[in-house]
Amino acid sequence: MTSCPSDWIGSVYLFIQSDSTSLPDQYDVYKSIVYNRLRDVISEFSGGSPNCIEILKIRKSDEHLILYLKFCGKLACERFLQGYREKRVHYHIQNELSQCFKMESLEVCLELKVDTQNLDTQLEEEEKCMQYISSLKPSYQKDDELADLDRLFRNVSLGTSPAPENSSVPASSPPQDSTQGSLPHTLRSVSSEGSTFQFHGQDFVDRPLASDHHQMFARLVGTSWKKVGRTLKENCRALEDPAIETVEYEYRGDGLYEQAYQMLQRFIDCEGKKGTLQRLVNALVINGLTGIAEKLLLVHENGVN
Repeated sequence: MTSCPSDWIGSVYLFIQSDSTSLPDQYDVYKSIVYNRLRDVISEFSGGSPNCIEILKIRKSDEHLILYLKFCGKLACERFLQGYREKRVHYHIQNELSQCFKMESLEVCLELKVDTQNLDTQLEEEEKCMQYISSLKPSYQKDDELADLDRLFRNVSLGTSPAPENSSVPASSPPQDSTQGSLPHTLRSVSSEGSTFQFHGQDFVDRPLASDHHQMFARLVGTSWKKVGRTLKENCRALEDPAIETVEYEYRGDGLYEQAYQMLQRFIDCEGKKGTLQRLVNALVINGLTGIAEKLLLVHENGVN
């Protein structure tokens, strides 16, 4: 595998949206296939060096899939921007996703953003776009789940790890029906089977924080969100000072809910599957917020019990 230069590093958010279908919902169903197709598209613009452009994380909003891309090397970034400016990135993503979902008329809209800067309005000023991208240094490593998929795809391509029985379809094939899982069986087991921890003498299964945990925390924690953040920062580099103060400053006009939500989002983004319920519960208990911890523990996989 070709190594990439590391003297120039940057990152950007690629927003993908479609009026034809809900991409976040499709991603939930066909996660491994969608990720593999998007990964292949992005690598086409890396100049033959796969490590030069990486998808570190895929996030979802109500309407968008949001790819957090890392560029390792200025040339790879220039190639990507050129392909994006010429709409080749749009075409390839649209074509691959339409094949994934067996949709002939799928259309996608793309946006490139660095913080509050929308690069789509500045694409002709390539050097300026490059400066924005270079200013956004990746704050976390590749998401654990995506890294697991990378290893699986690599092993399959080498013929060393055949797909397990009842797994989802191979990444090169379109999905056959919506009953197939979003991850191969072996990876679903890794993601869903956690250790247990005790709270008030009762055992709870530890697992990555779900969106219900996230929203409930933001709704209930109030002004104490900063204290919880400072407790979480002991094992999370994304919350090191002055990150918490930055969150407060950037979202000061949006209220306490948004400030708490964005702080916990940084924790989840940085920690991936290691950003677990137990860690948040412990941080709440340490700060005397046991009541909120109890409510979070009532949240089951499919909502609040």
